[in-house]
Amino acid sequence: MVENMRFPVAVMFPVFLCLLFLPHLAAQEPITDSDALRSLLTDIAAQNEDEQDLEQLLETLEDLAENPVHVNDAGFEDVARITWLTEFQIKSLLDHVKSRGPILSYYEIASLYGFTPELAQTLAPFISLEKKQDAGAVVNPRRAIRYGKNRLVTGVQMALEEQEGYLRPDSVGNRYAGGPVKTYLRYSFSYANRVYFGITAEKDAGESFFRRNNPYGFDFYSAHFQLNTKGWLKTVTAGDFRADFGQGLVLWSGLGYGKSVMVLNAMRYNSGLRKYGSSGENRFMRGAGATFRLHPLDVSLFYSRKAIDATVTATDENGLATEASSFPTDGYHRTPNEIAKKHAAMEQIAGANISVNRTEWHIGATAACYGYDVTLVPNPYIYNCFAFTGKSHSNYSLDFRFRLGDANFYGEQALGQNGAWAMLYGVQMLIGEHMGANVLYRHYARDYHALYGMALGENPQNSNEEGFYMGLNWSPGGRWRFSSYWDMFRFPWLRYRADAPTFGQDAMLQADFMPSHNTKMYIQTRYKEKEENAAETVVSAVTPVKTASVKLVFSHQVTDGCGIGNHLEVKNYRKEGATSNGYFLAQDIYATVNTFKRYPLRITLRYAFFDTGDYNSRIYSFENDMLYAFSIPAFYDQGTRLYVLLKYALGKHFDLRFKYAATHYTTKNEIGSGLNLIRGDRYSEVKAQIVCKF
Repeated sequence: MVENMRFPVAVMFPVFLCLLFLPHLAAQEPITDSDALRSLLTDIAAQNEDEQDLEQLLETLEDLAENPVHVNDAGFEDVARITWLTEFQIKSLLDHVKSRGPILSYYEIASLYGFTPELAQTLAPFISLEKKQDAGAVVNPRRAIRYGKNRLVTGVQMALEEQEGYLRPDSVGNRYAGGPVKTYLRYSFSYANRVYFGITAEKDAGESFFRRNNPYGFDFYSAHFQLNTKGWLKTVTAGDFRADFGQGLVLWSGLGYGKSVMVLNAMRYNSGLRKYGSSGENRFMRGAGATFRLHPLDVSLFYSRKAIDATVTATDENGLATEASSFPTDGYHRTPNEIAKKHAAMEQIAGANISVNRTEWHIGATAACYGYDVTLVPNPYIYNCFAFTGKSHSNYSLDFRFRLGDANFYGEQALGQNGAWAMLYGVQMLIGEHMGANVLYRHYARDYHALYGMALGENPQNSNEEGFYMGLNWSPGGRWRFSSYWDMFRFPWLRYRADAPTFGQDAMLQADFMPSHNTKMYIQTRYKEKEENAAETVVSAVTPVKTASVKLVFSHQVTDGCGIGNHLEVKNYRKEGATSNGYFLAQDIYATVNTFKRYPLRITLRYAFFDTGDYNSRIYSFENDMLYAFSIPAFYDQGTRLYVLLKYALGKHFDLRFKYAATHYTTKNEIGSGLNLIRGDRYSEVKAQIVCKF
């Protein structure tokens, strides 16, 4: 199939376009142009395809960019906001400031123990070398209003081709209730990492707007407030928030890096109670919480009560739901079946955490209790034999972290209400100035249930798994960095599509090379083996499924504000003697042009080819997108991909963004299935966004 693809000369057109614009270019680099962050986002998408995880990471990055860390007068918790830094790197940075005085240049950071020029470049948008003005223990409302930062974001997006769900007449029940336009509105206010306030509203494509089941407009509304002080009241949060404690065995509703190129970040830090401003509609808390600073203790208390989606299977004589088979988290309410699931159950969560936090050590205890107004009874499949059943549950855990020399030991031991245990223990260590390692062992009982847990693991739920993870990072010089991990795991009980206990392994090796300040490249190879049913029968023997891939990514900044990039990836999938191969090749370009009155227009282009045997050999690739948004599509079958992204800055206060993307398939006349079916060989979409900052 690969040899049938044709490579037109047009693939090199963006390169020449870049050269034409050189005299008019201006420097303006967006956050997601960092190769390390693009690689991280792609790895997370390929691991779990959880859109909410990715959106929370982008939200964290934008918050950091708006309220950078003042490294010359920051404490440990301040620098730990940059979540991809290891504890050794944080300590190295703080010790340098303490012993040598303020850092005067970003190049100085690159020379610190445990840092590289690439890492220092990645930090640039999120740190400040200026001295932070002391706002005092109590926030001054007048000062907050005067110096606070406001941002209003609104946008729309839609597919240009008609899909089956919109073509059916209103008299047909199984159709989309609303139009094909997705729209959203987001307002946020922040002041010096002390005060946060925001409102989010969103309607997905296919959901009704100001009619039917959404008479008040958007399908999803969210609001948050957070106050950080230097006194005894450390943090107060109200509205929608997230709770992240320990290593994630009990509570971790934020982002977990998982197995990615950030191989040393398997160890997590308590971020505690934090605002939630994403558009994901389920995995968050809604209520209030507070963290009290009672030296030497930090005490966090929170309560959440919100309506959640549920697949109702039984009702009482009044038509009220009494049983549900699952709690869906996709947030779609487009069809009658999806609308029937919306807010069909009520969830209540009460939790607490007590911790002692020191630079050299930490110990904490977490408790969480859940209650529902319906009884959860999963579908009677054999792999659901140990799944959570009932109306209430609780979890408790102890977690720790301490340093001995160049080794950080960490872990968490958790207990469920039913007596099931889960444990995670690890050590993060420095092996010389340029090498770091992370070793982790985990064991999650088959009947352990943590409804808001998200510890490292192969299984999305922290249950029915035992594994051993080893990560290694080596930076032999300023230009090279090697990252690798190997994870071996087993599932003692049955799983979906696996009617027997199974084993697996996952390995990754990535080499980053930075020959100059303007040129970067990395090559990544990955191998994964996992067992699943050999055939579609009632009870099947399991067989290994093996996936191997090699990826090469190159980027070069031609001049300030202009650069090119390439992405080449080859993938192989094997199961029971059947093989599926695929490849992906993309040419990228970005350029920033000064227009009239010197308003910069940033143009980002991509033209790509892909050719895979089927969905099993699909390939993910990161694409630049709107603010607070992401695009990491999975490419499969055979075709081409083109997108154009425009960002026009109207002074300091307004940004206009527009994106057109089209995928053309050369081997089929229908795209998708069911209500998403498109009769044709092309899928294209447009996105538009207005960003107002004041």
